Amino acid sequence: MTQQHRAPAQPDAPETMSGGIALGTTVLTLEGELPVEYLAPGDRIVTRTGVRVLRDVVARRIETGLYRIAQDVLGADRPASELHVAAGTLLAIRDWRAAALYGAKTAIVPVERLSDGSYIAPIAGATTVFTLGFDDTEVVYAEGIEVACAPLRVTA
Repeated sequence: MTQQHRAPAQPDAPETMSGGIALGTTVLTLEGELPVEYLAPGDRIVTRTGVRVLRDVVARRIETGLYRIAQDVLGADRPASELHVAAGTLLAIRDWRAAALYGAKTAIVPVERLSDGSYIAPIAGATTVFTLGFDDTEVVYAEGIEVACAPLRVTA
């Protein structure tokens, strides 16, 4: 059986950090779909470009700036169930929205840009969100939605 572990909240997480996947959201790993709060550095995550090693997980509490993405709004099982993300979360879209907004087949778009006030909309409430760090920019699968994760920041 897979050992489950919880990423500790990082009290020194930058206040300016944006984006994040809400507590309870499942992320696709080599061990199957796991809640984001069970992920830890060293886990192998399935990304759009293959399997990558997770380098960092930052958990932080947000009081505002939470968005709800309704089930199936971005396609069949996209997301598989209602999904909550923090403002600034980058979503990879590969449908008519990419063409309409950016004139491209694929685009990386902040969730706020897709907000329609109904199916993708800001909601009230506080939660813990998790930001995943990799060596390079990666697109992970959270509840079936493609979520872009920035590369790990190195500080001196």
